[in-house]
Amino acid sequence: MQYTFTRPLKSNDEHSLLVMLDTYAISAYFETPNQDKKLFAYGAEKISNDFNNINGEIIFGGQQFNQTYFKDSVLMNGFWFLPTIYVELTESSLTFHSETINDFDSWLIKTKQLLKQQVSILNTQDEEDWSTRTQMLITDLNSDAEVKKVVFGRQRQNQLSRPLYAANLIMALSVQQNTYHVVLKNQNELFVSATPERLVKVSSGYLETAALAGTINRGLTPSEDQLLGESLLSSVKNRQEHAYVVHELKQKLQTMTTCLDVPETPILLKNKQVQHLYTPINGKLAQYGITDIMTALHPTPALGGVPKALALAYINAHEKQPRGLFASPIGYYTGSGDGEFAVGIRSMLINQTTRIATLFAGAGIVADSIAEEEYEETGLKFEPMQQLLKDYNHGE
Repeated sequence: MQYTFTRPLKSNDEHSLLVMLDTYAISAYFETPNQDKKLFAYGAEKISNDFNNINGEIIFGGQQFNQTYFKDSVLMNGFWFLPTIYVELTESSLTFHSETINDFDSWLIKTKQLLKQQVSILNTQDEEDWSTRTQMLITDLNSDAEVKKVVFGRQRQNQLSRPLYAANLIMALSVQQNTYHVVLKNQNELFVSATPERLVKVSSGYLETAALAGTINRGLTPSEDQLLGESLLSSVKNRQEHAYVVHELKQKLQTMTTCLDVPETPILLKNKQVQHLYTPINGKLAQYGITDIMTALHPTPALGGVPKALALAYINAHEKQPRGLFASPIGYYTGSGDGEFAVGIRSMLINQTTRIATLFAGAGIVADSIAEEEYEETGLKFEPMQQLLKDYNHGE
């Protein structure tokens, strides 16, 4: 971009940058799990619902899960934008990029103070028949040996008393550890995710991805937490579900890399509400960019199923509502082919006009799944966003 400079990070910079997200009709925020990078994007020079149709120095956005139309939404049907301004924070520095503004501090000082208004949940609507429909899926899996796994989605709607500010949401997300914090904003829509799952990161030709599948809750004490983790590691059902994901990633990436490191056994990844089976995967790319990898991998068996085509057909036919950005790649890519995409799980869509927050969750269903246990698992997966709505009033 035309104007770029770096300076030491000041104490109030991050708060001001967060508040600035709400002053633009289109904006984005992307924070890595270890907080080593925080990206802010403001305004849009170009917009597209397909990443293939937009390029530039850096593009932010998300790709819709499939081609099913998400009613009354622009954001959820795929949304990518080339920002007019973007800012990168590290632990000690700030780097500002703009095509039009040459004085960062004069721009930032225009930040308006947000009013702190209490928000409450007025009522909640859930998919009460989800367990029944999941049992039908389990029956189908037991009668059709060709379909191994289907990731079955569930949605919950919360009616809110007021619209929400992106800045306050992000501040409230700070309690969600070991997760990406991502917000995409377009006009009156906000998509928010505290996802533990990276789809892919590419930097100078090196690839990082991971298999994340198999879930259990956290314990109330360290000893209980350890026992639950050990139970997950020894679970035949969860290890099988995890192995499907590892195998698929390995098969896809072998033809796109010159070397690939895939550990033999998973480890535990612990978040605030749940813990997962996790296998990190790294490699050296053979002349591919990040959008090539994104296209090849999405959706992984952790988000769609096995085999992919049959699982996606079942999802399209039997999930009550389209997924939109749920379980989809969200993040950024650069003109040089680098970038990072998280997977939009532990997520919600906020419609500021209707004041409805739609929460998303899914569970990997296999032949020996138990419907009620899967219902409880999806309930756990709602918790990060349900808790975020509760914590919103205490975000500062």
